[in-house]
Amino acid sequence: MSHMSLILPYVVEDKARDKLFTYDMEVAAILCLAEAERKKPKIWGVSPERISFILKLHYPLWAVPWEDGCLILDGLGMFSRTIVYMKPPDVRLFTEDMQRNTLVRGLYRNALKSHAQTFKSPIATIEIPMEAAIPNNNLLSTIYEYIKQGLILKENVTGPFALIPPELDEKGVLRRAEKLVDNWRQIQSDIKGLQYAISVIDDQTRFHEQKMLREIEQLQEMYDSEILHVKPIVEKRVERLTTERDSKIKRAIKATERGLEVTLKEVDRHEQKLGRLERNLSNFQKRRDLRKRKGDKSGVSHWNREIRKCQDKISEIRQKIQDLSQQIERTRKEGEAAIKKLNEGYQTMINEERRGTVNLEASRDSEIAAKREEMEELRLEASSIINLIGQLIGQKRLEASKLKEVTIPWGIEATTMVCVPFYLVRYETEAKSKHHVYAPMTAMGYEGIVKRIQKTIWGFSLKSRIRLLLRPRKALKETLAPILTKKIREGKAFEEIVYEMGCTNNLLNIPDFRESLAKGMEELREEGWINSEERDAILNAYPPH
Repeated sequence: MSHMSLILPYVVEDKARDKLFTYDMEVAAILCLAEAERKKPKIWGVSPERISFILKLHYPLWAVPWEDGCLILDGLGMFSRTIVYMKPPDVRLFTEDMQRNTLVRGLYRNALKSHAQTFKSPIATIEIPMEAAIPNNNLLSTIYEYIKQGLILKENVTGPFALIPPELDEKGVLRRAEKLVDNWRQIQSDIKGLQYAISVIDDQTRFHEQKMLREIEQLQEMYDSEILHVKPIVEKRVERLTTERDSKIKRAIKATERGLEVTLKEVDRHEQKLGRLERNLSNFQKRRDLRKRKGDKSGVSHWNREIRKCQDKISEIRQKIQDLSQQIERTRKEGEAAIKKLNEGYQTMINEERRGTVNLEASRDSEIAAKREEMEELRLEASSIINLIGQLIGQKRLEASKLKEVTIPWGIEATTMVCVPFYLVRYETEAKSKHHVYAPMTAMGYEGIVKRIQKTIWGFSLKSRIRLLLRPRKALKETLAPILTKKIREGKAFEEIVYEMGCTNNLLNIPDFRESLAKGMEELREEGWINSEERDAILNAYPPH
């Protein structure tokens, strides 16, 4: 199998930098850093180190096309990522059960109730390892930005090329990528299955809702038709009873009024008589008083007798008037009672006549209300299951997004090996050796830094000044660089491979190394990162062969 390759540049200029950072400057800067890390003889009790080799080696990453982007997999197989796959309930069994009971509403509701908890949670949670997948999202973002810059600067990639032998060849990478894609497809299949389950519930519930709405319409029409047939007959009877009642009430009122009229005339007659007697009494009292003033005792006795007779008659008349008033009140109450009795009696008969239509209306309203309540219960039962399925779909989409996190939006047509450059420096003493890895760098602009620290920059060490110039890509420095260092330190076979690569591709042994170093040191000096003494010291330490 053949694949494409993309070799990334070790140094990319920052946007604020307006000068080209040359390969010669790259060599010189790395040597400055390597020399700064090397233990010198003057340190008491420390064996001096020498630089055995400086190797520009490339870490293999695989980019496998997938949809509009690509999967990024670790060519050394040092990384892995684990996703949690939640196995959903058996959608096929669920939908078959629902469809089997769809025609009979009672059976359909029983099926809904039996599945009320089916989708409450997945039936199993499985951890799926994704071998070689990059687990660090920040690292993936850094790689994507790095690739975009590398595609622009591809023609500027120079220097020796040494690739760490991949642990995963293209076939192995494609197998792992296919496994990852299969997992993603399974999740998409799960989502489609769950969405289908929702559509089944939705369609069947809507079917029964429409059916119940038609039943409600039929009930309404049936009762309204019967009420329409019965109501005119009932209303005709009610009208007859109302007319009969009103006629009897009218006669009762007239009879009461006649009785009251006679009694009222009698009261009026007695009141007139009472008035005459009261006037007579007043005259008698005046005459008696006149007789008293004249000393006529017999006259006084006479008028006293007349006064007593008059008073007796007045009392008698008043009693009769009171009796007549009580009789009037009784007659009025009896009339009202008779009218009330007529109203109540006829109202009972009217209600009895109307009972049929009232009962029909009550039955209609009760049956329709029961249908609507059943329809609402059906909706609630269905929506409860739909909501649970929706939650599972949300979880499955989250799973899918976790899988998509191992991709970057770099559209490629074929599997591509992305070669990420690192500088590896091997230090040796008589007793031991050690390695230092330098991650890819961004070259900063001198003017912006000088403006900030112009007065103090020459108080910095050489290493610090070079670190101001070259900023390592943080994610690569904190992930891939430590992995390389650890793999060299703990893997004897890998260390031997790296050692052989270092001896074969030692930057220090390249024919034009001294010339390249001299140019780079001069460019660093001219730009203001090192002084002449530092340039000369390093050049003297690495004389021409």
